[in-house]
Amino acid sequence: MSEIYGGAKEYGRALFMLTEELGTTEAVRADVNEAILALEANPEYVKMLDTPALTPSERLALIDEAFASLDENLVNTLKLLVKGRRAHAIVKALYAFLDEYMESRGIIRAEVVSAVALSEAQCERLKEKLVRITGKTIVINNKVDPTILGGIKLRYMGIQSDGSIRTRLEGFRAALEGTVIQ
Repeated sequence: MSEIYGGAKEYGRALFMLTEELGTTEAVRADVNEAILALEANPEYVKMLDTPALTPSERLALIDEAFASLDENLVNTLKLLVKGRRAHAIVKALYAFLDEYMESRGIIRAEVVSAVALSEAQCERLKEKLVRITGKTIVINNKVDPTILGGIKLRYMGIQSDGSIRTRLEGFRAALEGTVIQ
């Protein structure tokens, strides 16, 4: 992960290692998911945590207030990021925690981009195929992008496959443009 995120990956990894040692990983994972949802729904909140208009103690108080119901070690990790002026990296650190969790449990996240949402049956068939290929548990995240027209784009384990109609049409157009008719 880039240094621009202020060591977010290391913070996430450290939190994961701590929760594994304490045996609280499953509970903290649920809290991490809750925190991610809240922070992604309120990006202005993260910006506020980095603003010099607030004193350090005011920024920490905001963390205490917003995340009081979450695991103490998770809250302390958020505070460490804010104290270090790395609030912009909080969500990345939380995703790094989830990445560590998933890797330790043999779970792979697959991102599928399609023109329309995949049905549950389509997701299950794709998941079964990926399980056969990888031998790991698969979690599918389906994103909808109507600009791909049809087909799917698939990303997992650093592998990218583009079977979208838009890409095929662009390839066809490029081939036609290179054709000389005599």
